[in-house]
Amino acid sequence: MAKKFVCFCEDLTEEDVLEAIRLGYDDIESLKRYAGFSTGPCQGKTCMLQVLRLLATEKKLKPSDQHLTTQRPLVDPVRLGVLAGIEKK
Repeated sequence: MAKKFVCFCEDLTEEDVLEAIRLGYDDIESLKRYAGFSTGPCQGKTCMLQVLRLLATEKKLKPSDQHLTTQRPLVDPVRLGVLAGIEKK
């Protein structure tokens, strides 16, 4: 069976998330700390909704009943020009 990646930043698969939920990490905050999604460079922008969907399905809840994890800004702000490669840090 092919792996279904949920978080490419942390190489987290759908099966990893489901296993964590089965182990009892069934709150989004504890699941984040155990599984590590939303902690990579994307800060959850690409994986948060996928994990919420899996959690809602596994717990038989509506996705709208879930909440997002605490979003924090990057430690060191980066200027847009640096990200675009047109200026140096």
